[in-house]
Amino acid sequence: METDAVVRRVSDTMQQTFQRLTSLATGIGIMALLVGAATFATGLWIFDGSRTGWMVIGGAICAIPLLAALIGRHLVRRTAKHAPELVTDVRKFLDTSVHSAQVLIDHDSGQPVAGYVKSFRTLRSELKERRKELPALFSGVKAITSVPGIAAIAVLGTLLVGGLGTILLIGGLID
Repeated sequence: METDAVVRRVSDTMQQTFQRLTSLATGIGIMALLVGAATFATGLWIFDGSRTGWMVIGGAICAIPLLAALIGRHLVRRTAKHAPELVTDVRKFLDTSVHSAQVLIDHDSGQPVAGYVKSFRTLRSELKERRKELPALFSGVKAITSVPGIAAIAVLGTLLVGGLGTILLIGGLID
């Protein structure tokens, strides 16, 4: 019965994490869209003589942060489709070996590691070998470990695109 409680807590914690990651990726995507659109419009205004070049190069530069945020959101949303199978996968994972259980459970406190772990490296490496057997758990851990990096790329890209837009705006106002 203790295993059932741990399985439920791990699954619930992962699903809450998916919801937070979806909100994070959506918010970053909206910000990337607004900043990218403003920078693109400013570039169209500034590069009036070479619009085609700006539309291709500037469009690509302005779209990269938005694309990164959309990829992150898609990864989490795709993972959420496997949420009903997550409980079954966690149970299988815990039941297969003592090593598997140690990855997910801190035996001193009995708490699931997924609630406070800083790195899922060990868990991800073991699940990579068993991704066909435990697709929901593998997908969930992959999303949890990948989306923050993708979000960081989107945020940094948005800042760079915003900086470019500011420089273009200042240049256009000076002329």
